[in-house]
Amino acid sequence: MVYFGIPKLERVLTSFLYILSSKAGSSSSVSNSISISKSTSVTASYSSIIPRVTLGSDNFTNYVDVFYGTENGGNVFPGTSRPFGMAKMGIDVYGASAGDAYSGYAVDGYIYGISMMHESGTGGAPEYGVVAQLPLVGDVDVSTSVAQTKKTKDVATVGYYKVELENDVIIEFAAAERSGIYQYTFPSNSTPNIVVNATHHLYSKTRPWWTQYAVNGSIETPNNATDSYTGYTTIKGGWGDQGPWKIYFCGEFDTEPLDVSSFVGNNTDYTFYSNGSYSALTTVEDEQAGLIFTWDEGTTEIRSRVGISFISTDQACQNILDDFPDNSYNIWDVVEDTQYKWYDDVFGKISMDNSNETLTTLLYSALYGSHLLPSNRTGENPYWTSSEPYYDDWFTIWDTFRCLNPLFNVMDPTRGAELVRSLIDTYKNVGYMPDGRSANQNGRTQGGSNADIVLADAYIKGISQGVNWTEGYAAMVKDAEVTPPYWYDSFAPDASTKDGRGALPDWLKYGWITRNYTRSVTRTMEYAYDDFALSVVAQGLNNTSDYEKYLKRSANWQNIWNFNASTSAYNYTGFVQPKDANGEFNYTNYDPLSCGNCYWSNDEYEGKPVEYGWAVPHDIETLKSFIGDESVFIQRLDDMFGLYGDSLADIGNEPSFLTPYLYNYVNAQYRTVETIRYILNDQYSTGSTGLPGNSDAGAMQAWLFWGIIGLYPVSGTTTYLLSSPFVSNFTLELDNGNTFSVIADNLSETNIFVQNVTVNGDSWDKNWVSHDDVFTNGGEIYFVLGSDPVEWDVGDNPPSPGHYSL
Repeated sequence: MVYFGIPKLERVLTSFLYILSSKAGSSSSVSNSISISKSTSVTASYSSIIPRVTLGSDNFTNYVDVFYGTENGGNVFPGTSRPFGMAKMGIDVYGASAGDAYSGYAVDGYIYGISMMHESGTGGAPEYGVVAQLPLVGDVDVSTSVAQTKKTKDVATVGYYKVELENDVIIEFAAAERSGIYQYTFPSNSTPNIVVNATHHLYSKTRPWWTQYAVNGSIETPNNATDSYTGYTTIKGGWGDQGPWKIYFCGEFDTEPLDVSSFVGNNTDYTFYSNGSYSALTTVEDEQAGLIFTWDEGTTEIRSRVGISFISTDQACQNILDDFPDNSYNIWDVVEDTQYKWYDDVFGKISMDNSNETLTTLLYSALYGSHLLPSNRTGENPYWTSSEPYYDDWFTIWDTFRCLNPLFNVMDPTRGAELVRSLIDTYKNVGYMPDGRSANQNGRTQGGSNADIVLADAYIKGISQGVNWTEGYAAMVKDAEVTPPYWYDSFAPDASTKDGRGALPDWLKYGWITRNYTRSVTRTMEYAYDDFALSVVAQGLNNTSDYEKYLKRSANWQNIWNFNASTSAYNYTGFVQPKDANGEFNYTNYDPLSCGNCYWSNDEYEGKPVEYGWAVPHDIETLKSFIGDESVFIQRLDDMFGLYGDSLADIGNEPSFLTPYLYNYVNAQYRTVETIRYILNDQYSTGSTGLPGNSDAGAMQAWLFWGIIGLYPVSGTTTYLLSSPFVSNFTLELDNGNTFSVIADNLSETNIFVQNVTVNGDSWDKNWVSHDDVFTNGGEIYFVLGSDPVEWDVGDNPPSPGHYSL
């Protein structure tokens, strides 16, 4: 038994069209490899038709698959949300064949609520799944299992979701900014009930050490009214090991119920009525407490609006008023507003050749999934008052700093600035910028203090709208110089994983991290990159001494490069390796091709030593000199991927995101082209199983987006490395009114290799461009493609702005 709580183009709206959705149902898991010359249909059969708003001549919702990456470990949230929305409405499932439902959603299993808050693409353990309703029919007995299975496959599009339960209740819902609306259709011969459990939350059966717990909860029908309710839920735990945090809620129904009853624990008979209110309260951990609203038999349609807030129930109710200014219960108005919001903020900025449905679906779905997190909670911060933007659910920067944050800085610099300002404001009020943060609390830090790189990337690209860079640099210096207070983590008890750089004492004393700390290799490599980020901002602020200091420290990765490290599998030597305090390399349980469990207690986190050896994007020049001959450099890159080598790298984890582009540094750009195409065709596909790993808040989708359009950012620098596009044309409308365009002339399934390039009409012999070349004031990259590699990239290698020889 499982009980409750256990566990700026003109917009023209022409009409609502009822059409078959080509990307609407969970059956969209059909797998399609990426094809350049032909379109592979991704249309499946669905049990329902759904409404869409028509936006201009080409509706982006025709291409967005909200179920993209929901299965096979992608953990993408398919429910309803606005870009970076606080409210993320979705189903909550337990007992799924795939295990824990990290985003609440699963194809099978039992639905035990439809709740207001979720995260997307995360690993570790589920977070949120709070403030829920569940529709039931007939008599309700909370002492038995009340969860429901699905009768049909879920149906959804951008802004709209529909699920039909085995009890024949149809649930449709849509999220606004900080509230949402449910629309229920009950069988005509039934007695409708809606159960609101104040302690509902997602939980983790497979990882109980990281599961969430309900601390307490309360709910009541206020002011002698039975058609509304208010309350709060207090939760603790989760992957970030959060201390108790509270979410307030306010719910309203469009019709008066016949009766209200309350329950605490498994007591169905419990009803508490006092001073004109029904209420329920519990202070027992994970004990359920809630209200059951019952309507007359034969009532078939019921609508409900629910607001959420971290501040108060009054604010939760106000959030409903703000999101529903006309006081309506029209779900389609919310769907329309949501689709407009996605159009204005994301999809209305791009245009592309969409003759290939597969590629269009991938690119649009990637953009959708990369704009769900972090959550914009400006004005909803319960811990301090500030005029600065406030974003939460950084889950996590370790995943997103490489290519997702650079995507924001290109597509929406204003948003990029808000994110930076929020990080700085968190530092000012908490003491450190987060690496991971949810439920308004910092934690966990997987490797380095990589918010430093987020700031450096914004700074070097001129993202300055409202940013106080003096304060921003102070936040970075805090990371680099002050060891965070100890915070016990059972998975890594050596140092704090809540804030900053836990292994900083070794870094400052030796210039590397010893095995006295977990993740010694990962931390050494990432602290070096983080210090490079400080040198970037210090140089820009004309702080010469700090620039020199942190540039030198950014070379500390060289201290753990063992030129003699070898493996019997290959004929070359030289790998990163753990090093002791005495300066000797530690060979105990060391293999360049293995990271053990690759987790918190190991030397390397989610990547082998052979992978982390490439993780010095600021100084590939020195890495090249360490490796030696350029042919060996190419050979070693070949071995990282399955096209020519042995697939040593896992593109499903972020440390190897940049690696397939590194051929550009030895003017072997044709190899980058081949490898990126191999990875996209081998590791990515359309459908619900289309991602090679956790989405990680959209990091995986951002990597896909860059690959499709033919360039990739080196985060914290102004450099973008060129591959070749999968689409013949792509245009992005920039915030300053200019455009960035990519054109691929002569593109076909065989014509993938670059023959020549022009940038802004000028002949180009470099396999990279700078931010100023194409983004600051707009620009165009024009590729001419052919079937055979040619030696076109004879110009300067991509820069290594952190080049420094120890």
